[in-house]
Amino acid sequence: MAHGFVAVLCLSGLICALGIAKAAEAEDMAKPIPTDMVEDEKTPMAVTSDTLEYCRSLSRKVHNTLHRASDIPGSVISQAMYLEHEGERLCAHGHLRAGITHERRALAVLTRS
Repeated sequence: MAHGFVAVLCLSGLICALGIAKAAEAEDMAKPIPTDMVEDEKTPMAVTSDTLEYCRSLSRKVHNTLHRASDIPGSVISQAMYLEHEGERLCAHGHLRAGITHERRALAVLTRS
């Protein structure tokens, strides 16, 4: 009989300990988010979608970046131009996701150099 009592006591202690841990977790979640972690509300959030217009806007960004590029190596410019051209072609033929991926890669190549 004593063993059963000890087992119940241990089990209730374990449940109690787990309950305290969950309560501490819930308390942390209820704390307000520091203002330096909150995005500036005045800056509109960019909504992207797999549309031809979004693909074209990425293409314009690549073109603008290429026109402003003065110290980017020729090999990087060639790679970006190839990716951008392929992106435009893919989007024009209805392959929006693949085209957008190419446009994004072109921007990434230019911004990393």
